[in-house]
This record gives sequence, C-alpha cells and structure tokens, in this order.
Amino acid sequence: MHLHKFIRNCTYNIQLAAMRGRQFNPKIGHKFETNKMRQTFYILIVSLFMTSCATILNQPYKKVKVNTTESSRIIHRYDTIKTVNNTANLWAERKNETLSIVAMTDRITKTIEIKPRNSFWWWFNIPYTYGIGMLVDMNNPKRYSYPNRIYINSADTISKYYHYSQSDNKGELHLHLSLPHFNFFNLSPEGEKNRTGASFWGLTIGLDYYHSKNQFVNLDATYAFGLVFPIPAAIDLSGEHELMSSWYIGLSNNHKLGRFTLGYGLSFGRNYWDFRYYDWGNPLPPTREPASKSHYVFGLVFPNYFQLGERFNIGVIYRPTFYRPTLTDKFAYEHLISIDFAWKIRIKK
Repeated sequence: MHLHKFIRNCTYNIQLAAMRGRQFNPKIGHKFETNKMRQTFYILIVSLFMTSCATILNQPYKKVKVNTTESSRIIHRYDTIKTVNNTANLWAERKNETLSIVAMTDRITKTIEIKPRNSFWWWFNIPYTYGIGMLVDMNNPKRYSYPNRIYINSADTISKYYHYSQSDNKGELHLHLSLPHFNFFNLSPEGEKNRTGASFWGLTIGLDYYHSKNQFVNLDATYAFGLVFPIPAAIDLSGEHELMSSWYIGLSNNHKLGRFTLGYGLSFGRNYWDFRYYDWGNPLPPTREPASKSHYVFGLVFPNYFQLGERFNIGVIYRPTFYRPTLTDKFAYEHLISIDFAWKIRIKK
C-alpha cells in the first residue's frame, strides 16, 4: 500500500471515530466548529511565537569534561577536582562570562579561560520558531554554552586548551566501526560500457594501532551495499535498474593532524554490477537481458576524516583500483568514493 493511501486511511479512521464519539447538533454545530477552529489557530500561533528552545531545553549548568595529559587538580570557583584517568568533570553555570579554571600539576600551574558561545538550542530557534525564539532567549543566560570537552597539555606552560586530544597515543589500539552511508561508483564490468551510479548503506570493521604519537596503521574490512534508498523503506521497483556494490580490505598508514586524519594505503576487493528487470506495475519491456558481473580488484585507498566528538568522526574515503587479475582487460581505472560516519573506541592503552 502506498504511503499516501495509508495516511489517508488513517486520517479517515480517526475522523470517523471522532464523529461517532459525539452527536452533532445542527443548531449550534456550525458556530461551535468555527470557534473551535479559531481557538486551535490561536493556540498554534501563541505556541509558535512564545516558545524558546534554549529556555526550555537547556539546564542552568553545563557539564564540561576536562582531559589532561598528566594527573592534575582542576580548580573551578571554590571547588578542587582531582582527575581520574586524566579526566575531570565540572559543572559550569551558563552565562555570558568567560569560564576560568586553574589546572595544577606538581610542576606547573596555569589558568585556562573559556569564552561562552551560543548553544545549539539557541540556534535551533531559527528552523523551529523562525527565529522568534531567539528574541525570547535574548537576555536569558541559558542561551549560552561551553564546549562539551576540552583538552589541556599538562606538560607545557601555555595557558591554552584544545578541541582534540593532546595525549601521546603510541601503543594504543582502537576499534574502528563505521557506516559508509553514501557510496559513489565508477565501474567497468567486462563487456560493458563504463558505469557510474550511487547507492546507500555499508559497514566497516577495523583496528587502528598507533605506532607513534600522531600516526597509526589501520586494517579494516568494508562492504558497501547496493541499496537504492538512504533510509530503510519498503519500495516498489519497476522496470530496469542497475545495482552496484563492493567489498574490500584496506591497509593504510594515517597521520593525525589536530582534528584531521589523512591516510594512504593499499586495497584488495571485489566489485559487483547487476542489471535487473522488475515486471511489477506493467513497466515498459526490457531493452536487454538481465546480467550480473563481478571481478576482483587491486588498488589504493585514501581514508580522510574530521573528528567531531571524542569518538565520532566524519570522513571521505577514496578507493581507486587499477588491476583486475581475473579479466581479459586486466588494467582499468575504477573507483569507489564513500562518505563515512565512524566511531573509534580505544580498547588498549
């Protein structure tokens, strides 16, 4: 059943149930319904223009996670917090003032100042209340926020914080889990013209091993699915369709530069191309016979990421391939470009 038919039937059933639950008086019915519509309209208008996201959704205090490179004491106002595993949590009052904390080790004491910024929910007033909620939140201290986490290098004397880790990661092992959700193919199946297309969904599992402070080796396995919709949905395919998918194993060396990660390495995998015909819905006759072809490929891989959270990264992976050992035409350029959403979880320190 189509979505619009399903919604229409649900709406009809709700209206029918509501009509059965009350008896209509023709003498006052029209006036009652008109007044009810006006009241509903006024309630919607007031709700829209008097609602403010930051005032309702932000708490008066903001949790800030402080990460250090050495065991430290963090002083915030009148509280002294000792780090546990080089981490301390503090609660900062939301206001339009610089947040000042003191980080102390046995050798160094320095003051870190963190400027306030407008919170996510204050900016969310733009799509939610067309910006009207910003006026309501204008003088409310709950409109402000501070970073979720900050990183302090305990070994230097610079009174500065960072948005990415300052620790020496050498020897660490991280689990890499990611979703290559948007996949763009350029394939050359045997006996076919060059084919380009896009698909959605995928899965990657791998490991990152840091062999130095800011470099790590990654070994992972990826499968890029050939789904035609970006979200899970029941769809009706009709007529001719080309489907592309691929799996590959990648081995790369990666450089961590602040929040950015740039990598380069080798890959081995298999590309799939399918030409299918679905006769649902009385489509036009097929122009050719269905076909399914695949081949192994050797090439390179270039994973590139930007760190958004403590574990979450978003990236673009470029995997060009050049050698196809099982085909007559062994040398041909093909590629897979994926937009990837990755989580990196430390499992060994």
